[in-house]
Amino acid sequence: MNFRKTTALALGLGLLLTGCAQSADGQQPAPAAEQKTAGQAEALATSETWAKAAESGMSAAFGILHNHSGTPIALRKISNAQGDQIQIHEMRGTGDGMTMAQLEGDLVIEPGKDAVLAPGGHHLMFMDLQEPLVAAQTARLKLEFADGSSTEVDFPIRNFDGANESYDEHAG
Repeated sequence: MNFRKTTALALGLGLLLTGCAQSADGQQPAPAAEQKTAGQAEALATSETWAKAAESGMSAAFGILHNHSGTPIALRKISNAQGDQIQIHEMRGTGDGMTMAQLEGDLVIEPGKDAVLAPGGHHLMFMDLQEPLVAAQTARLKLEFADGSSTEVDFPIRNFDGANESYDEHAG
């Protein structure tokens, strides 16, 4: 093999190995969509995240939040770069009398359990959009926990015609 081929092969192999590198503790680094600070945020895994497309007014974000630690974690605050007011909402009442209102306190996720954010259930509510949520784009939300740790999570935006909930007039 000549020198050029050997050098090219060595460089290619080096790049391949660098791309597959792990940190010193054997963990893969978190993708850019989920950079975390230490603490409760480290215990959070997310899946099936998405947000409802909307031009203005209100919208919502959904997904599954999983606590993979041995202690409860408490989601306290949600924010984004656009400055939207985002609240954790729950459904109250039964049957036709169900209304949506801001959750009082933190959303606590027990050890090894999921918090399912879904239309008609708990969800993250955009109260007054500062910018449209456009289908096929992504909303990046910062989730902050009771211990001060945080993580950023991507919520792909998609069209959705359901979940036309009524609102508790005392929810603020």
